[in-house]
Amino acid sequence: MHVYIFVSGIAVRLIFLGAWLILFIGCQEVMVNVGNVGTRENPLEKAGILENNEVWSGVVRVTGDVTVPEGLSLTIRPGAIVGFDPVTGNHQLVIFGSFYAEGEQERMIRFGSLGTEDDPPDAGDWAGIYIKPTSQNSRVAHCHIQDATTAITCDSNTTQLEYCLITNSKSAILCYASPLIAQNDINKNGTAIKCVGSVSPEIVQNTIQANEFGVICDDGARPKIERNELTNNYQHAIVCYASAEPEILANNITRNGGWAVYSGGRLRGNFIWGNNESDLVDRGTGRDSEQFYGVAEVLEPRSNRVSDAGVQREYNP
Repeated sequence: MHVYIFVSGIAVRLIFLGAWLILFIGCQEVMVNVGNVGTRENPLEKAGILENNEVWSGVVRVTGDVTVPEGLSLTIRPGAIVGFDPVTGNHQLVIFGSFYAEGEQERMIRFGSLGTEDDPPDAGDWAGIYIKPTSQNSRVAHCHIQDATTAITCDSNTTQLEYCLITNSKSAILCYASPLIAQNDINKNGTAIKCVGSVSPEIVQNTIQANEFGVICDDGARPKIERNELTNNYQHAIVCYASAEPEILANNITRNGGWAVYSGGRLRGNFIWGNNESDLVDRGTGRDSEQFYGVAEVLEPRSNRVSDAGVQREYNP
């Protein structure tokens, strides 16, 4: 079957051959393997290095590392379930090319361990998603990611991580670059977000709760941490090592077991209450208080909550 469409005045001929979609744009040919739609009874099984662009739909069982080479793309459709088999190894998705896991609010993409009744899913059952420096414009949105060692390791500045729910992983997000991290619900992990090296990711309007640590900044990292809800983490909400100096703007930092902010960072317009076993709202502007320690600067502390901090949506996890 031949179908002609026009994109910006260029005729595009779509030729459907079974499970393969071949696009001719002018003289350029791109091969895309759209596969079948996996089911619970008959999931798609994936492992190895992609040889063409691929599209995954339905239920997918990952039995080995999957690598997306530079120049190719992996797209995962809304509502897909991607299960990693812990019996065959600690597998990961390694992205050198492009990665588009873009679910929808009511049809989230799910990544997690397959597990069994005798051996239920647990943190560290699969390695996670590793986005390499060569990956351009990858986006992970409306995904529920769980049971990983590190759910997402990002080494590409152009990556967008948005509207995701990340749970039950040893580490949720590890940044070696400066992606956008916005409107995610990150809870019940080891470390929620860790930034390493001279990076400056934008960490905006996330809800970061019930993790061991909230945000760790290390080795000179300078993330912008703005309008987040950091609450009920067991240790520090924000901790800085090795000359890290985050900008900490208009966050609600409440009820964390350790310091609200420890050993670095410039604070402006934050609501800080009930951290480090304190029952007070912190209005001080000194570098040390009962709730933060060794920060570089404190400006405009708030006496009431930031109304638009944290996740501003309802979703179906």
